[in-house]
Parts: sequence; structure tokens; C-alpha cells
Amino acid sequence: MSNVLTVVAKIYPKAGKENEVAVLLVKMADAVKQAEPDCLVYRPHRAAKDPLVFLFYEQYRSRAAFDFHRSAPHLAAYRDKMKELLDRPTEVETYHSLTD
Repeated sequence: MSNVLTVVAKIYPKAGKENEVAVLLVKMADAVKQAEPDCLVYRPHRAAKDPLVFLFYEQYRSRAAFDFHRSAPHLAAYRDKMKELLDRPTEVETYHSLTD
């Protein structure tokens, strides 16, 4: 599938808040699955070596689908809650697929 946009986001919760972040990330993934048909993959992960690091692997059909995701109303409350739980800003990198 050409023009697929891949997003990798690293999330760093405050110490002691990692389980709350894990629960919130799963809820966010469920919300995205229900409301964003152009999101192909939205999968949260927790680092095996460091439980204070989470990673999201995301893929979107297009840049427009990602732009919608970034401002999606169904995620607003989750984002507000997440801000309270983080130790530092989320690191986000985007990639373009080289193959179909």
C-alpha cells in the first residue's frame, strides 16, 4: 500500500504512574479502532527492559488520516488525562513506507 505513513511514539510516564498509562493506552487503542477506519495499525507496547517506557506503533492510509487522528475528538479526554501522567513530552517520529 503506497503512501502509508508510519508513526512511532515513545511515551515516558511519571514513576508510579506506569500502570495508569498502560490502561489509558489500551483504552485509546480501542477508541481508535472504533472511530478511525483509515488507521491501519495502532498498537501500544511496553519496553521489556524498562517498564517506564511505552511505544506506540501506528500506521495510517495517508497523512490526512494521521492529521485527523491528531485532532480526533474521541481522543481529547484521553490526551488531557495523559498529560497529567507523563514525565516528559512524547517523542514522535514519522516514516514513509518504501514498499507496498
